[in-house]
Amino acid sequence: MDEARFQEAKQAYDSGDFRAAAKGFLAAAGREPEGTGSAYHMAGNSLMRLRRHADAVTVYGQALRDDVYDRRGAVLSNLAAAHTALGEYAEAVEAYKSALDEHDYSTHYKALQGMAGALFEMGKFPEAASAYRQAALDGDNPDPGKALNNLGLAFMSLGRPADAVEAYKAALGFDDYPGRGKALANLGLAFHVLGEHKQAVKSFEKAIQLHAYELSEQARTAFEKSQEELRPQREVIEGWSTGEIPPLIEPLNADASDDFEIRTTMDSTHVMPAVSAPILMSAASNDDPSTTGELFGEVPESEFFTLTDDQMKDRDRTVRRAERDAKRAERNPWTLVATVALVVVVVVATLAATYFSGLGFPTQRMTVAGMLDTRADGQPVEGYWVAVPSTDIDKEMAKLPVVDVYEIAEVERSPRTSRVTVTVTPENGSPLRYEVTLAREGIGWKIAGIENDWRSTGGGS
Repeated sequence: MDEARFQEAKQAYDSGDFRAAAKGFLAAAGREPEGTGSAYHMAGNSLMRLRRHADAVTVYGQALRDDVYDRRGAVLSNLAAAHTALGEYAEAVEAYKSALDEHDYSTHYKALQGMAGALFEMGKFPEAASAYRQAALDGDNPDPGKALNNLGLAFMSLGRPADAVEAYKAALGFDDYPGRGKALANLGLAFHVLGEHKQAVKSFEKAIQLHAYELSEQARTAFEKSQEELRPQREVIEGWSTGEIPPLIEPLNADASDDFEIRTTMDSTHVMPAVSAPILMSAASNDDPSTTGELFGEVPESEFFTLTDDQMKDRDRTVRRAERDAKRAERNPWTLVATVALVVVVVVATLAATYFSGLGFPTQRMTVAGMLDTRADGQPVEGYWVAVPSTDIDKEMAKLPVVDVYEIAEVERSPRTSRVTVTVTPENGSPLRYEVTLAREGIGWKIAGIENDWRSTGGGS
């Protein structure tokens, strides 16, 4: 390789003259592949700056022919970016995968994000979501909020708006994330799809007011629809002032117009006639046939008003004795056998249904909550785990911070194994989401493993 020409080309590259740089790097490379990897690499970068992506693909391929070049991972990542620019997403994915396999490649988050974008364009949303999640988890990623925001987009494409909400909230948990306005708008869209219109409006307003973010047409439409859903619906009641609704009960006589009391409920005011005690007594005693006949109809005299307390008790005992005798006469000896058999069948069926539906005691929630509370109190938690070495338990528990605040969100049950999703909130940090795996032990459940779930890391703005 011509070192002098290489340095001249580098100076042109640094000054922004990418056309001269591309020519200079290619001239410096010559025709031999060995030892020319850096020249072809920089030539490819210059062509990418010039948006000559097809030429960049060819030149990066020449760089990869230099077997001793120690930056093959970076070349493969750039080659994948060139394929993506050309719409060659399958080739881009393969190049990104190859870059991740190179031992010299250290910025894995870049390849993961690029690969996720190509997979997204191919409509492979589950694979894209997985790659975005890995990019967000990469400790070297200086901007995990970007990967989390894109993870939310992947979840929305999968029809999982609830998971998208958690991803957007996680992105907003990073105060230095420059795309907070975009993430808030996306969060508003997810809330709108879930029907949580109050939260949707709040998110859209924050995007506009706090970050001067210009909503897309889709976001503006969702914003307006959520606002409309929150507007109170006016209820119009007509008739009382116009006389269209007839009175509920006519006055008893011409002088009874003042015998009305107003009874108010939370919804409306009803006008009810205040019936006096003398009218009830006349109806019961039938002392005024003309009144009772017109207002209430004929009311026969009831035994209730003529029997003494002792007579009523004797009558009740007689009735109950007659009912018992009738039941005893109808009882069949096989009835008891059938009843017992039915009870046994019901009990067995209930136990089987309980087992196969994943129920038990202690329940999955009780086991996870008990473990978290016990750990927060500084007590041993081995009793909540399946029978494994204590070193394995310590290793699993190290994944989980010691917290007092947590929320158990979901429980996925099956006969032998279950999964519990729990969100914990460290004292000085954003909420973290974990998936706790449980195994059945006897009639109850014990913990078998803990995994971090990045779908819900971080909080809202």
